[in-house]
Amino acid sequence: MRRGKTTTQTVRWPRRLVALIAAGLLALAAWFVPSAPLPNDDPYGWPRGGSRFATTLVNPGFVVRYSEWHGAPEWVAYRADPPPRYRLAPRPDRFVPDARTWRCRLHLGCVTHESYSRSGFDRGHMAPNFMIGTRYGRDAQHATFLMSNIAPQKPEHNRGSWERLERLEANRFAPGASKLWVIVGPVWGKHPSRFSSEWVAVPEAFYRILMREETDGSRHAIAFLVPQDAPADSDLRDFIVAIDRVEALTGLDFFPALPESEAARLESVEADPAQWGLDDAWARQPARYVERN
Repeated sequence: MRRGKTTTQTVRWPRRLVALIAAGLLALAAWFVPSAPLPNDDPYGWPRGGSRFATTLVNPGFVVRYSEWHGAPEWVAYRADPPPRYRLAPRPDRFVPDARTWRCRLHLGCVTHESYSRSGFDRGHMAPNFMIGTRYGRDAQHATFLMSNIAPQKPEHNRGSWERLERLEANRFAPGASKLWVIVGPVWGKHPSRFSSEWVAVPEAFYRILMREETDGSRHAIAFLVPQDAPADSDLRDFIVAIDRVEALTGLDFFPALPESEAARLESVEADPAQWGLDDAWARQPARYVERN
Protein backbone atom coordinates (compact mmCIF):
# COMPACT_ATOMS: atom_id res chain seq x y z
CA MET A 1 0.00 0.00 0.00
CA ARG A 2 1.47 3.33 -1.09
CA ARG A 3 1.89 5.96 1.55
CA GLY A 4 2.05 9.59 0.71
CA LYS A 5 1.15 13.01 1.88
CA THR A 6 -2.38 13.62 2.97
CA THR A 7 -3.94 16.43 0.95
CA THR A 8 -7.11 18.39 1.56
CA GLN A 9 -9.28 18.69 -1.56
CA THR A 10 -11.79 21.45 -2.05
CA VAL A 11 -15.18 20.10 -2.95
CA ARG A 12 -16.61 21.98 -5.92
CA TRP A 13 -20.39 21.90 -5.90
CA PRO A 14 -21.97 21.84 -9.35
CA ARG A 15 -23.51 25.21 -10.15
CA ARG A 16 -26.83 23.61 -11.02
CA LEU A 17 -26.96 21.81 -7.66
CA VAL A 18 -26.21 25.05 -5.80
CA ALA A 19 -29.00 26.77 -7.72
CA LEU A 20 -31.43 23.98 -6.84
CA ILE A 21 -30.53 24.13 -3.14
CA ALA A 22 -30.94 27.90 -3.13
CA ALA A 23 -34.28 27.61 -4.93
CA GLY A 24 -35.44 25.06 -2.36
CA LEU A 25 -34.58 27.34 0.55
CA LEU A 26 -36.30 30.31 -1.09
CA ALA A 27 -39.34 28.18 -1.82
CA LEU A 28 -39.59 27.01 1.79
CA ALA A 29 -39.29 30.56 3.08
CA ALA A 30 -41.85 31.99 0.65
CA TRP A 31 -44.24 29.07 1.13
CA PHE A 32 -44.28 28.75 4.92
CA VAL A 33 -43.70 32.32 6.11
CA PRO A 34 -46.78 34.55 5.78
CA SER A 35 -46.53 37.79 3.80
CA ALA A 36 -47.51 41.19 5.11
CA PRO A 37 -51.26 41.86 5.26
CA LEU A 38 -52.55 43.62 2.17
CA PRO A 39 -54.37 46.97 2.26
CA ASN A 40 -58.15 46.88 2.30
CA ASP A 41 -58.31 49.12 -0.77
CA ASP A 42 -57.59 46.70 -3.60
CA PRO A 43 -57.79 46.55 -7.41
CA TYR A 44 -61.06 44.58 -7.36
CA GLY A 45 -59.19 41.76 -5.70
CA TRP A 46 -55.40 41.40 -5.57
CA PRO A 47 -53.98 39.37 -8.50
CA ARG A 48 -53.95 35.62 -7.93
CA GLY A 49 -51.79 32.83 -9.29
CA GLY A 50 -48.30 33.15 -10.67
CA SER A 51 -45.16 31.96 -8.93
CA ARG A 52 -45.41 30.12 -5.61
CA PHE A 53 -41.96 31.42 -4.69
CA ALA A 54 -43.04 35.02 -4.22
CA THR A 55 -43.24 37.54 -1.39
CA THR A 56 -45.83 40.29 -0.99
CA LEU A 57 -44.30 43.65 -0.07
CA VAL A 58 -46.47 46.59 1.02
CA ASN A 59 -44.96 50.04 0.41
CA PRO A 60 -46.34 53.57 0.78
CA GLY A 61 -48.53 54.01 -2.29
CA PHE A 62 -47.99 50.63 -3.97
CA VAL A 63 -47.85 46.87 -3.46
CA VAL A 64 -45.27 44.50 -4.95
CA ARG A 65 -45.53 40.76 -5.47
CA TYR A 66 -41.83 39.89 -5.68
CA SER A 67 -40.73 36.70 -7.44
CA GLU A 68 -37.89 35.22 -5.43
CA TRP A 69 -37.21 32.81 -8.29
CA HIS A 70 -36.78 35.53 -10.93
CA GLY A 71 -35.26 38.28 -8.78
CA ALA A 72 -37.80 40.87 -9.96
CA PRO A 73 -41.44 41.84 -9.36
CA GLU A 74 -44.16 39.55 -10.63
CA TRP A 75 -46.67 42.37 -10.42
CA VAL A 76 -46.91 45.86 -8.94
CA ALA A 77 -50.24 47.57 -8.22
CA TYR A 78 -51.16 51.14 -7.28
CA ARG A 79 -53.89 53.74 -7.62
CA ALA A 80 -53.07 56.52 -10.06
CA ASP A 81 -56.15 58.70 -9.55
CA PRO A 82 -55.07 60.84 -6.55
CA PRO A 83 -54.13 64.30 -7.88
CA PRO A 84 -50.51 65.43 -7.56
CA ARG A 85 -50.00 66.83 -4.06
CA TYR A 86 -46.24 66.60 -3.55
CA ARG A 87 -43.21 68.16 -5.15
CA LEU A 88 -41.01 65.49 -6.69
CA ALA A 89 -37.84 65.02 -4.65
CA PRO A 90 -34.45 64.55 -6.37
CA ARG A 91 -33.82 61.02 -7.57
CA PRO A 92 -31.64 58.96 -5.23
CA ASP A 93 -28.16 58.27 -6.57
CA ARG A 94 -28.45 54.51 -6.10
CA PHE A 95 -31.01 51.74 -5.96
CA VAL A 96 -31.31 49.89 -2.66
CA PRO A 97 -31.56 46.13 -1.99
CA ASP A 98 -34.81 45.20 -0.26
CA ALA A 99 -34.00 43.47 3.02
CA ARG A 100 -37.58 42.12 3.17
CA THR A 101 -37.04 39.76 0.23
CA TRP A 102 -36.01 36.22 1.09
CA ARG A 103 -33.11 36.44 -1.32
CA CYS A 104 -31.66 39.15 0.92
CA ARG A 105 -32.76 37.61 4.24
CA LEU A 106 -31.06 34.32 3.40
CA HIS A 107 -28.14 35.93 1.52
CA LEU A 108 -28.99 33.86 -1.55
CA GLY A 109 -28.82 36.08 -4.59
CA CYS A 110 -29.81 39.38 -2.97
CA VAL A 111 -30.31 41.73 -5.90
CA THR A 112 -28.36 44.99 -5.51
CA HIS A 113 -27.58 48.09 -7.55
CA GLU A 114 -24.38 46.41 -8.73
CA SER A 115 -26.23 43.32 -9.97
CA TYR A 116 -27.16 45.28 -13.11
CA SER A 117 -23.72 46.79 -13.72
CA ARG A 118 -22.39 45.98 -17.20
CA SER A 119 -25.44 43.80 -17.89
CA GLY A 120 -26.70 45.90 -20.80
CA PHE A 121 -30.06 46.39 -19.04
CA ASP A 122 -31.59 49.41 -17.34
CA ARG A 123 -32.92 49.16 -13.81
CA GLY A 124 -36.53 49.53 -14.90
CA HIS A 125 -39.11 50.92 -12.46
CA MET A 126 -42.42 49.09 -12.27
CA ALA A 127 -44.13 51.55 -9.89
CA PRO A 128 -42.97 54.82 -11.54
CA ASN A 129 -40.86 57.34 -9.70
CA PHE A 130 -42.86 60.36 -10.92
CA MET A 131 -46.37 58.97 -10.46
CA ILE A 132 -45.76 57.56 -6.97
CA GLY A 133 -43.64 60.48 -5.78
CA THR A 134 -46.07 63.23 -6.77
CA ARG A 135 -49.15 61.36 -5.48
CA TYR A 136 -47.84 59.74 -2.29
CA GLY A 137 -44.80 61.73 -1.15
CA ARG A 138 -41.08 61.38 -0.55
CA ASP A 139 -41.08 58.07 1.37
CA ALA A 140 -43.17 56.47 -1.36
CA GLN A 141 -40.88 57.86 -4.06
CA HIS A 142 -37.83 56.43 -2.30
CA ALA A 143 -39.59 53.05 -2.07
CA THR A 144 -39.73 52.96 -5.89
CA PHE A 145 -35.91 52.78 -5.81
CA LEU A 146 -35.92 49.51 -3.88
CA MET A 147 -34.61 46.70 -6.06
CA SER A 148 -37.83 44.78 -5.37
CA ASN A 149 -39.55 47.33 -7.67
CA ILE A 150 -37.03 46.88 -10.47
CA ALA A 151 -36.92 44.60 -13.52
CA PRO A 152 -34.33 44.44 -16.33
CA GLN A 153 -35.37 46.48 -19.35
CA LYS A 154 -33.46 47.15 -22.54
CA PRO A 155 -32.48 50.83 -22.63
CA GLU A 156 -34.55 51.65 -25.73
CA HIS A 157 -37.58 49.98 -24.14
CA ASN A 158 -37.23 51.66 -20.74
CA ARG A 159 -36.46 55.11 -22.12
CA GLY A 160 -38.79 54.80 -25.11
CA SER A 161 -42.22 53.17 -25.26
CA TRP A 162 -42.33 52.30 -21.55
CA GLU A 163 -41.51 55.85 -20.47
CA ARG A 164 -44.10 57.14 -22.93
CA LEU A 165 -46.74 54.87 -21.39
CA GLU A 166 -45.88 56.21 -17.94
CA ARG A 167 -46.39 59.78 -19.19
CA LEU A 168 -49.63 58.81 -20.90
CA GLU A 169 -50.89 57.34 -17.64
CA ALA A 170 -49.89 60.35 -15.53
CA ASN A 171 -50.92 63.10 -17.93
CA ARG A 172 -53.85 61.65 -19.89
CA PHE A 173 -55.47 58.73 -18.09
CA ALA A 174 -55.17 59.77 -14.42
CA PRO A 175 -56.36 63.41 -14.46
CA GLY A 176 -60.04 63.58 -13.60
CA ALA A 177 -60.42 59.83 -13.04
CA SER A 178 -62.78 58.85 -10.22
CA LYS A 179 -60.74 55.69 -9.57
CA LEU A 180 -57.85 54.34 -11.64
CA TRP A 181 -55.99 51.17 -10.70
CA VAL A 182 -52.78 50.21 -12.49
CA ILE A 183 -51.08 46.80 -12.48
CA VAL A 184 -47.72 46.39 -14.20
CA GLY A 185 -45.19 43.61 -14.49
CA PRO A 186 -43.00 41.40 -16.66
CA VAL A 187 -43.66 38.48 -18.98
CA TRP A 188 -40.72 36.11 -18.59
CA GLY A 189 -41.54 33.32 -20.98
CA LYS A 190 -40.77 29.66 -20.33
CA HIS A 191 -36.96 29.76 -20.16
CA PRO A 192 -35.74 33.32 -19.51
CA SER A 193 -32.06 34.11 -19.78
CA ARG A 194 -30.34 35.37 -16.64
CA PHE A 195 -27.43 37.62 -15.74
CA SER A 196 -25.13 38.39 -12.80
CA SER A 197 -24.22 36.11 -9.92
CA GLU A 198 -27.64 36.99 -8.44
CA TRP A 199 -29.29 35.12 -11.33
CA VAL A 200 -31.72 37.86 -12.38
CA ALA A 201 -34.23 36.72 -15.02
CA VAL A 202 -34.74 38.78 -18.18
CA PRO A 203 -38.38 39.33 -19.28
CA GLU A 204 -39.35 39.09 -22.93
CA ALA A 205 -42.06 41.76 -22.54
CA PHE A 206 -43.87 43.95 -20.01
CA TYR A 207 -47.58 44.53 -19.43
CA ARG A 208 -49.50 47.52 -18.14
CA ILE A 209 -53.18 47.11 -17.20
CA LEU A 210 -55.46 49.99 -16.19
CA MET A 211 -58.95 49.75 -14.70
CA ARG A 212 -60.97 52.98 -14.56
CA GLU A 213 -64.16 53.39 -12.56
CA GLU A 214 -66.51 56.26 -13.38
CA THR A 215 -68.59 58.22 -10.87
CA ASP A 216 -71.65 56.18 -11.90
CA GLY A 217 -69.87 52.92 -11.03
CA SER A 218 -69.25 51.76 -14.61
CA ARG A 219 -65.81 50.38 -15.39
CA HIS A 220 -63.46 50.35 -18.36
CA ALA A 221 -60.18 48.50 -18.80
CA ILE A 222 -57.22 48.74 -21.15
CA ALA A 223 -54.09 46.59 -21.33
CA PHE A 224 -50.75 47.09 -23.07
CA LEU A 225 -48.16 44.41 -23.85
CA VAL A 226 -44.79 45.90 -24.85
CA PRO A 227 -42.02 43.58 -26.13
CA GLN A 228 -38.47 44.26 -25.00
CA ASP A 229 -37.49 44.96 -28.62
CA ALA A 230 -40.25 47.53 -29.22
CA PRO A 231 -38.90 50.61 -31.05
CA ALA A 232 -38.85 53.75 -28.94
CA ASP A 233 -41.12 55.62 -31.37
CA SER A 234 -43.78 52.89 -31.73
CA ASP A 235 -47.45 53.82 -31.95
CA LEU A 236 -48.66 52.96 -28.44
CA ARG A 237 -51.98 51.74 -29.81
CA ASP A 238 -50.12 48.83 -31.42
CA PHE A 239 -49.49 47.40 -27.94
CA ILE A 240 -53.14 47.21 -26.86
CA VAL A 241 -54.20 43.62 -26.09
CA ALA A 242 -57.00 41.85 -24.24
CA ILE A 243 -56.35 41.28 -20.54
CA ASP A 244 -57.03 37.59 -21.16
CA ARG A 245 -53.87 37.46 -23.25
CA VAL A 246 -51.75 38.85 -20.44
CA GLU A 247 -53.30 36.34 -18.04
CA ALA A 248 -52.46 33.50 -20.43
CA LEU A 249 -48.82 34.64 -20.67
CA THR A 250 -48.29 35.23 -16.95
CA GLY A 251 -50.52 32.70 -15.22
CA LEU A 252 -52.06 35.54 -13.19
CA ASP A 253 -55.75 36.23 -12.57
CA PHE A 254 -56.44 39.98 -12.48
CA PHE A 255 -59.43 41.61 -10.77
CA PRO A 256 -60.68 38.33 -9.23
CA ALA A 257 -63.32 40.07 -7.09
CA LEU A 258 -65.27 41.36 -10.09
CA PRO A 259 -68.50 39.56 -10.96
CA GLU A 260 -67.73 36.82 -13.48
CA SER A 261 -69.86 38.34 -16.22
CA GLU A 262 -68.25 41.76 -15.85
CA ALA A 263 -64.75 40.29 -15.74
CA ALA A 264 -65.47 38.41 -18.97
CA ARG A 265 -66.70 41.58 -20.64
CA LEU A 266 -63.72 43.67 -19.57
CA GLU A 267 -60.97 41.10 -20.06
CA SER A 268 -61.90 39.30 -23.28
CA VAL A 269 -61.66 42.16 -25.79
CA GLU A 270 -59.11 44.79 -26.74
CA ALA A 271 -60.03 48.26 -25.50
CA ASP A 272 -61.03 51.02 -27.88
CA PRO A 273 -58.24 53.62 -27.65
CA ALA A 274 -60.68 56.43 -28.49
CA GLN A 275 -62.62 55.60 -25.31
CA TRP A 276 -59.45 56.41 -23.38
CA GLY A 277 -58.60 59.56 -25.32
CA LEU A 278 -55.62 57.85 -26.94
CA ASP A 279 -55.44 59.78 -30.21
CA ASP A 280 -52.57 60.31 -32.65
CA ALA A 281 -50.96 63.05 -30.56
CA TRP A 282 -50.73 60.87 -27.46
CA ALA A 283 -50.08 57.54 -29.19
CA ARG A 284 -47.13 58.95 -31.14
CA GLN A 285 -45.65 61.31 -28.60
CA PRO A 286 -41.85 61.35 -28.93
CA ALA A 287 -39.59 59.64 -26.43
CA ARG A 288 -37.72 61.99 -24.11
CA TYR A 289 -34.55 60.09 -23.39
CA VAL A 290 -33.65 58.25 -26.60
CA GLU A 291 -30.91 59.79 -28.72
CA ARG A 292 -31.85 60.39 -32.35
CA ASN A 293 -29.58 60.68 -35.34
